[in-house]
Amino acid sequence: MTSSILTVAALVAVAASSVEGVTFNCPGINYNIRAGADWATPENKCKPASQIASELKILKSYTSVLRLYSLTDCNQSTAVVPAAIAAGFQLELGLWVDSYDSSFKAEKEAFATLLNTGLVTPANIVGIHVGSEAIYRGNVNYHTAVSHLSEIRQMCIDNGGAAKVPLTITDVGNTYLAYPSLIDVVDYVSANLFPFWDHIVPAKAAAYFLTTYERLVRLAATRAGNKSVVIGETGWATNGTAARASVATPENSAKYFHDFYLQAQEKGIKYYYFSAFDESWKGTDTVEAYFGLFYEDGKLKPTIETLELDRPKSTVAPQATAPESTVAPHTTAAPQSTVTPEPTAAPQFTVAPQSTVTPLTPEPTQRPRVPWRPSLPWRPSLPRRPSLPYRPMLT
Repeated sequence: MTSSILTVAALVAVAASSVEGVTFNCPGINYNIRAGADWATPENKCKPASQIASELKILKSYTSVLRLYSLTDCNQSTAVVPAAIAAGFQLELGLWVDSYDSSFKAEKEAFATLLNTGLVTPANIVGIHVGSEAIYRGNVNYHTAVSHLSEIRQMCIDNGGAAKVPLTITDVGNTYLAYPSLIDVVDYVSANLFPFWDHIVPAKAAAYFLTTYERLVRLAATRAGNKSVVIGETGWATNGTAARASVATPENSAKYFHDFYLQAQEKGIKYYYFSAFDESWKGTDTVEAYFGLFYEDGKLKPTIETLELDRPKSTVAPQATAPESTVAPHTTAAPQSTVTPEPTAAPQFTVAPQSTVTPLTPEPTQRPRVPWRPSLPWRPSLPRRPSLPYRPMLT
């Protein structure tokens, strides 16, 4: 407990930090403190408190909301949650769901402990997703996913302070399109949409994204509650290769980010960009290591840094005027100070939570599963899209 308090105290100072030249502000960004594979030594498996503090300081100038995947992995419920809140962030918490009952049990235990801290309130937590692509991966079926959500909802209700925090299940967009009744049991639709994984060229990627996004919005409008759609993940890698994925280059990544960012502003799309920092521990030959907006050393990638997004417009220099003849000049007024425009504020996530535990609904007919690829050298308890060769968006 003492170490946690000290960690929070050390990180309070990052709340007011800023970075010169900030050109964008995302509604939310995905953040992970994993730094090594399961077999790595403890000091190499998870980011130290000093690095977490540094990264929070960097990210504070680019977003006000962070999205986590797990409470147990690298002890994020104690290593990240209190520190991020103290630094002025809001969070979308994630409880990881895989094919092992023990994983969800551990997440529930960590969540129960976190509830007792009083930090899980609508002021701090904008949402909680119970599972990330677990239905898509085939880790759980529809019934199990909904049952897990109901368990967490009851815990929030029993806690009182967390009762109004909205809950959801994150999965790929196709899962919600295939299982419309899933919309009825969540408080908002949390969908991952990646044109990158559908081998779409960058010039068409934002429009391709919008087609599926608008299908989800229309579908949600037909269900009770007219629930909002929040994008849990979207992004584009800058390096590496993957079967049937788009070409990963810094230029392609910047093109997608530019087009998507401006489109999201225009359409009012709420999203968490994937992701904050590169993660070489995932394997430097795979695209999964290169989705960061920032390099691992905390530097913004140059092709992102040079984009013209929210950069304040330059002040137009006054035109020179011809001097007036012999009229005595008035006393020169003191020049007014130039006000630097503030960066565009990130839109807040506002979704109405359900007030009661949602009963289970009949499981829809299962879609054909995409075949698994050979296992990769990391544990299945973290989100890894390369574990499947292809996840097409429905058209």
